[in-house]
Amino acid sequence: MALKRKDRIFPGESILVSRSEYESVYRLEFEDGFGTMTSRTVMPGVTLIFNDFHTNHEFPGESRCPGMIEINHCRTGRYECTMRDGRIVWLGPQDFAVSDMGRPPVRCCFGQKIYQGISLVVEPGAAERSLFQMLGEGAPRLTELFQCLLSPQSFLLLRSDPRIQHIFSEMYEVLEDGAMAYYRLKTAELMFFLYERHKAARSAEGGYHSRNMTDRVREMEARMTEDLRVRRSVSDLAQEYGVGISTVKKYFQQIYGESPYAHLKRRRMEEAAFLLTTTGQSIAQIAETVGYQNTSKFSAAFRDIYGQSPTQYRRTSELLWMSRNSSADGTVTMSHKAGRKRS
Repeated sequence: MALKRKDRIFPGESILVSRSEYESVYRLEFEDGFGTMTSRTVMPGVTLIFNDFHTNHEFPGESRCPGMIEINHCRTGRYECTMRDGRIVWLGPQDFAVSDMGRPPVRCCFGQKIYQGISLVVEPGAAERSLFQMLGEGAPRLTELFQCLLSPQSFLLLRSDPRIQHIFSEMYEVLEDGAMAYYRLKTAELMFFLYERHKAARSAEGGYHSRNMTDRVREMEARMTEDLRVRRSVSDLAQEYGVGISTVKKYFQQIYGESPYAHLKRRRMEEAAFLLTTTGQSIAQIAETVGYQNTSKFSAAFRDIYGQSPTQYRRTSELLWMSRNSSADGTVTMSHKAGRKRS
């Protein structure tokens, strides 16, 4: 993620390990793992960052960067943020978010101890001028666009949108020759997508809710997801905590941005996606781990979230792992960072 230091993009504890004309690679060391951030300036006003984190380290509140926008896409893992109004925002595989860096979260972490994805850090004014020079009349007015997307809320969240997945998936595997031109093209495509969708895609606004009720609902969510093999109904938890079901559903929607049922289904499928990409367990074993005795029902639920079967998802993800390389000092790099030359 685009954490901040004096250059407003990278964490203060990051170490610059390599730099070329177009690319800078930073590494972060934690007690339980590491992170790598590979940065490219796509055009004036737009910085592209490939994130590769293997840690459960919790980051405290980020510095405010008024006037800057961060766009994140998750490929693998889970990224969780607690916003200033108490809402919890999280990205799972194929999810996408736009956020106001002037109103950053109070805490964030990688819930599954792994996170790989892309960030675009945008300065709307400079990026708007760059796109106009590139496209001419009809280029998106980014300053106006982001004001619409992020008012009054500080973030916009889209779950597994096929068009977003198409835009970002190709950015992970781009060949080195012509890469910068391709990144500019995909950036323009992304901005046009946001421009078209900005009215329909605005995330639901949450109103004020008491800290006491927020804490109760968070405890219920933790109970629901602590062991995904166990199915705890909302009605049973509501009765246990002395809260009406309608109240639980209302606050759950405000805090997590979706209903309890949808949230639990997504958490199950996120855990399944994680196991598919990090273990050799069979589909049946993974289905049982996330609470499904029927493999067919599990596969159908997985397809609902990710648009492909568990087997297809595993095969696609293997391409990412096959492209990994280990340098002599143990630094993990990706093929899109090292670059692949056309033959």
